[in-house]
Amino acid sequence: MRKVLGLAAAVLLLAACGNADKRLFKQAQLATSKGNYTQALQLYSRLIKQDPKNSAALVNRGILWERLPVKDAKERAKNRSYAEQDYKRAIEVNPNLPETYNNLGALYIDMGRYTDALYQLTEAVGRNPNYFTALMNRAVANYRLGRASAALADFNSAFKLRQDEPLLFLNRGLAYFDLGQYEAAVDDYTYLISLNPDDARPYLERARAFIKMGYPANAYADLEEAVTIKPSYALAYYYMGDLMYRKGETDYALGLLVKSKELASQYVPTYDLMGDMLSVEDPVAATANYMVAKKLDPANAAKYDRKIRLMRTEQGRERVLAERFFPN
Repeated sequence: MRKVLGLAAAVLLLAACGNADKRLFKQAQLATSKGNYTQALQLYSRLIKQDPKNSAALVNRGILWERLPVKDAKERAKNRSYAEQDYKRAIEVNPNLPETYNNLGALYIDMGRYTDALYQLTEAVGRNPNYFTALMNRAVANYRLGRASAALADFNSAFKLRQDEPLLFLNRGLAYFDLGQYEAAVDDYTYLISLNPDDARPYLERARAFIKMGYPANAYADLEEAVTIKPSYALAYYYMGDLMYRKGETDYALGLLVKSKELASQYVPTYDLMGDMLSVEDPVAATANYMVAKKLDPANAAKYDRKIRLMRTEQGRERVLAERFFPN
């Protein structure tokens, strides 16, 4: 399943009650707009100390915890924990703001807690059925949970509200693809390309749909366009290599996969594909590729161990090749 991107959490630009609070709030907003997140966080903290029930300040401080630059994963996790605490406190203070649930849901998506995200984002949509950002983010949560149909329903609901968000068409195209609705996916990617012909991603995604539809020439043309725009696009070289091998241009295909590995040395499918391509002609090299794939992807070690065993006999090598390129 391809990755779907979520939208940024919404900032609540609400005023505080007292005049002093309003001044602090405006100072914090100004610091945020200038990218001075540490200063803004300190100002919101002062405001919250004065008024612990200021839900807007809590939400905005939560967003700042997410935006602060971090030096490592441990610090990122700590800041996300602080953001979660602020959003939860804001909900306790004012459970009626859909923005708070959206922000908490978006945070959970970033944390990989998709079930929790789905709950929070459903709360947001329940309070505002026309909340575009929450619908988009809930679609992402559904998609990450493997619920492509539910994701598509949310994307379509978002589409009824706005048609000016490119991310909607990219993400909806991915949902269409997973549901086997390849023509609809092509339509969304084609529209995206018309909006920004210099973005490589829609070309690659449209190529994937063309491959499923049985149009390898169209797919290859899109992949060539993708690497012209973005020469470092390892995934595009991966698909180009697959297409060229199926066309019978083995040496050229292997060269494309070498390029893909050079650009993305941790991308497991490239090693797996190269191993399959080499299985009959060079089982030693094929085995070496499977061993790298196994090291990078220990969760699927059994799959690669099986292929390594099959490299020991001619019948086994032919079986691996057939399973990849000539399935029943």
